[in-house]
Amino acid sequence: MNATDPSLANILQTQGNLEHYHIPKYQREYTWGKGEWEQLLNDIEENDPGYFMGSIICIDDNPELGPGESRIYELVDGQQRLTTISLLLMAIYRSLREFQDEMDDDVMDDEEWEEFSLKISTVRQQLLHKKSSVNKTESGYFKEKDKYCFLRVQPSSQRDNYADYLYILGELAILRDKHQSKFAGLRRIYKAYDYFYSHLPEELNPTIELLDKINSLKFIHISVSSSSDAFTLFESLNNRGVPLSIMDILKNKMLAHLEKQKQMDVDEAYDTWQDFLSYLPDYQDQERFLRHYYNAFKVYPDKKVHKFPRATKSNLIKIFETYIKEDAEKIFADLLEKADIYNHFIQPENEEECTQTNALIDLKRIGGSSAYLLLLYLYSLPKSSFDDMDAVLDDVLNLLVKYYVRRNITDFPNTRDLDAINIEVIEKCHEHVNAGKKISYKLIVDTIFQGKGKPSSLDQFRDDLSDNLYQYNVGMARFVLAKLDEVSHSREYNPDLWERNNKGLLVWTIEHVLPQGEKIPEPWVKMIADGDYQEAKRIHADWVHCLGNLTLSGYNSKLSNASFDEKQSLHKDQRFLGQKINIGYKNGLALNSMQFELSEGKYSLANVPKWNEESIEARNDAIVDLLIQMFAFDDEL
Repeated sequence: MNATDPSLANILQTQGNLEHYHIPKYQREYTWGKGEWEQLLNDIEENDPGYFMGSIICIDDNPELGPGESRIYELVDGQQRLTTISLLLMAIYRSLREFQDEMDDDVMDDEEWEEFSLKISTVRQQLLHKKSSVNKTESGYFKEKDKYCFLRVQPSSQRDNYADYLYILGELAILRDKHQSKFAGLRRIYKAYDYFYSHLPEELNPTIELLDKINSLKFIHISVSSSSDAFTLFESLNNRGVPLSIMDILKNKMLAHLEKQKQMDVDEAYDTWQDFLSYLPDYQDQERFLRHYYNAFKVYPDKKVHKFPRATKSNLIKIFETYIKEDAEKIFADLLEKADIYNHFIQPENEEECTQTNALIDLKRIGGSSAYLLLLYLYSLPKSSFDDMDAVLDDVLNLLVKYYVRRNITDFPNTRDLDAINIEVIEKCHEHVNAGKKISYKLIVDTIFQGKGKPSSLDQFRDDLSDNLYQYNVGMARFVLAKLDEVSHSREYNPDLWERNNKGLLVWTIEHVLPQGEKIPEPWVKMIADGDYQEAKRIHADWVHCLGNLTLSGYNSKLSNASFDEKQSLHKDQRFLGQKINIGYKNGLALNSMQFELSEGKYSLANVPKWNEESIEARNDAIVDLLIQMFAFDDEL
């Protein structure tokens, strides 16, 4: 076994004997989605160069290389990370080439231009290595005209990953040939590349800074000589436990200082620490709480730590070490008090039902945890700081739900800017309180809309709602459908669309009216395109994932590809996940009874005689109009 700790630049070096990382066919397909893409970008951008990306395990059964010979590693662990980083490099390559094409000759001198061109060339070589000849021992290449091509990171062939990867390289002209891959744009490889391209900086220097940070990413690189060794090592690393978390480190430091300073008995301190953790049961909540704690209260002089304008994952330990050294008992007591408040945000379903509780539940469902930073500050203030605390918090929570619905659907403002937006509001509120003034809803909404947090326009919101929302954000598609149905709830009609069974699975799930599978069933080809399969494929690609083609249903496999008539029919008292539920669009669900207008009259999903492009578009427009009314801000109506 050989273990090293190289940077990405070392792993994808462009000089000497080059190393390539090929994912074997038996490995699963590429599975990362928007959450992981977003987290990767945030981790790179928020942390210092040299951010640690974990270990990669690979097999190398040819330790002796001849001059210029390429080493092909078989990648066993780390495929998702290396594939994703390669797709990010592709997006950066495209962006740099566009900057290059747009530049005037006088923007850079000859030396700067040469350095810039070298960066572009280096990224290209980090993606693809071309050789005029190969040795007999070399493998894993494909031939393009007179060149032998080695992918530096080669995805699995599962689910067209490899074909889609080559398709992007062809689009970028890194490969001479245009590699075809039907419907590549609908699959994860291309979506990841497209996501990264749309989230890159708009200026050259920040793009180059991001590239430099990517190349500085650190890994533990472990290579073994056989598959059995690789799998044994992989199992060992994943079953032996995890390194100490931030909370483990802080607990040890906290308890040690409390005992040393004789401020609290160790047994008592440990019991109090367990109370603290009971408010924050999940590690993700614990780490976020610590960041939010510092960013919310650094407006107070005794909470601001020199050299740390904002808490990030990489500096949390240093910040809280400072607090503990200054007064462990004081910070311990304050953390416990604030964690109690934070618990109301992360577990609102445990609270008594009220306007604020319902809004907090919605905020949790839409992934609006960034808002907890502002809420932690506001809920920690005395009532005397507000005109009317309950009224202000009611209005702020209603605003935040609308704000994060729009943000999550339009993907603007950027996730990495959300902490700064919340901090800006906190600082404005703090200035107000220090000046002896009261915090009002108007102060908060004006600060958001006139500052860094200005949301996307209503027109952009409408466009993104009208698009194939399910394709880009399944969670938000489900949320807005549930809220749309909720408008019709009454004492007599009140289905729990968020009900879960005893295994924690949602009973009600998203149902595609026109089936979502790429192979369209024959009855549907006849209905939506009069038997024209190519036209049916076009309609399917344009509309299948839009809100107009979605509803909520207790899923039943016999309905997924069933004909439209069968889907409309009522199937009473079906058993699903241990629950009894009615299936079919005539089940009385408000979503299925909502009317939309066609040229021949008004219909609903339950009674429209035919489901085609006109029907989907009409229902989509009707749904979007209702959602705009629900989630537009007050001054937009």
